[in-house]
Amino acid sequence: MFATTGKAHPFDVLWSGLIGSPLTCCQLRYVVSSYFGALAMAWFLHGRGLSPISSYGAGLLFAFSGYGLTLYSAGHGNWFVWMSYGVFAFGLLDRAIKGLGFRYWALLGLAEAWASFYAPDVWLLFAVFLAGYAVFLFVQSRAFPMKGVLVAAVVFLAVSAPSLYSAFAKDLSSRDEQIEKSKSAPSVGDGSKEDADARWIFATNWALPPKETLEFFVPRINGDTSCPLTLSIGRQLGTGVKPYTGALGRPYGATAGNYRQHSLYVGLVTCLLALLGIVMAIVSWKSDMRCASNDKERLVFFDNSTTLVFFVVAAVLFWLFSLGRYCEPVYRLVYAMPFGDYLRAPVKWHHLTEFCIAVLAGFGIERALCLLHRMKFSRIVVAGIVLVGAFNLAYIAHLYCAPIDYSRAILKRCSSRLAVLSRQQFMQPQLAELVRGGYVVSVANWIGGNDALLVQVLEPTRPLKPEPVKTMPFCLGLVSVFSAIITLGVSIKSSRGGAK
Repeated sequence: MFATTGKAHPFDVLWSGLIGSPLTCCQLRYVVSSYFGALAMAWFLHGRGLSPISSYGAGLLFAFSGYGLTLYSAGHGNWFVWMSYGVFAFGLLDRAIKGLGFRYWALLGLAEAWASFYAPDVWLLFAVFLAGYAVFLFVQSRAFPMKGVLVAAVVFLAVSAPSLYSAFAKDLSSRDEQIEKSKSAPSVGDGSKEDADARWIFATNWALPPKETLEFFVPRINGDTSCPLTLSIGRQLGTGVKPYTGALGRPYGATAGNYRQHSLYVGLVTCLLALLGIVMAIVSWKSDMRCASNDKERLVFFDNSTTLVFFVVAAVLFWLFSLGRYCEPVYRLVYAMPFGDYLRAPVKWHHLTEFCIAVLAGFGIERALCLLHRMKFSRIVVAGIVLVGAFNLAYIAHLYCAPIDYSRAILKRCSSRLAVLSRQQFMQPQLAELVRGGYVVSVANWIGGNDALLVQVLEPTRPLKPEPVKTMPFCLGLVSVFSAIITLGVSIKSSRGGAK
């Protein structure tokens, strides 16, 4: 992988097979990434003065948020790569702007670079969000730390060099080819209008129908998934999974049809806690009262009052963006942005909405702790409410098949043919090992359980040869790895020096 793409980051070990079977690595990728996403959210909010219960509670609710977590069912592992690093950027930015040292600026650039490697579309959305948050903090502090921004920019450019090269040399042209193939008929004449329409339709497919916003806090209102394999396995296991009956994924202009492999459920408890944080902030402003029991808590609420407004506005804005063509005047603004016409599936903005609601839920938990501070065992009660919300989200997520379920189902359906292929050694040895390890989730998603095509994929007509080293990505990768090591080394040294 490194020889052909130049991309390398610490969590690559979860892909390497060095710490277990391919199936184990696949499972660990989702588990470890979700844990680090939760940890990063907690670190971000704790840095803003919230208590450990509020910070870790919000992190837990974010990690189990329906849309982000259930993407494992669709095999979108790249989202989990982003979550391992991207969420940390918000906490790093906070600490950097507070003047806690240049190491935070350097680590900010490093985190953003690693986050960009395997999910450039999602990364771009969150990068724009992070830039907006940075401007908000600059205005608040009435300062622009030019040196720090330059440090972050230099580290980012050095480490993300392979990712940027891939984006401009390959990804954009590939997306153009996708758009061209999506046209229903060849262009007539100059074709400019047809091309523009085809591009708009392609970019706005998988827009969130407004009515399905209700699923943010009412789970399974339109069923669960469109994936036949998941539904089949669900029937066999008795999970109660239901066919999706909503309109997400419906072709442009069609009156029927859909396709999705994930939930939209943010969580009833998460939404109620977020609402509590918003309502209590409004009440506090209007009556000039604080529910906080001491000056430290009052200062936390005062310092974060405008921050809460920022995330409320951001959540509403991202929800409007996720509507895509269902809210065309607004989404045209996104479409007009640089690379905006390359972004497919406006529902991706729901990732950002979930992030904002989790942050607001953290403020809501803090308010709940203040309101109940005189109650005996109030912290246990609030922590219990958060756990109920997390278990509720986990229950919804279990309806969507994990990679191990896909693997068992496919191996069962194709076991006889695969056994023959293995004995005859028709398969590439490495590919045969992946099959024996059960790591066929990506194949399952690509082919939708088609046995004949599965056999065709797993039975090369001639032995596969390893890809030759690609000079430019490999050289950029060496620069990237070297820059990352230097950044980490300097940051650790700076941290030890500051501790003295």
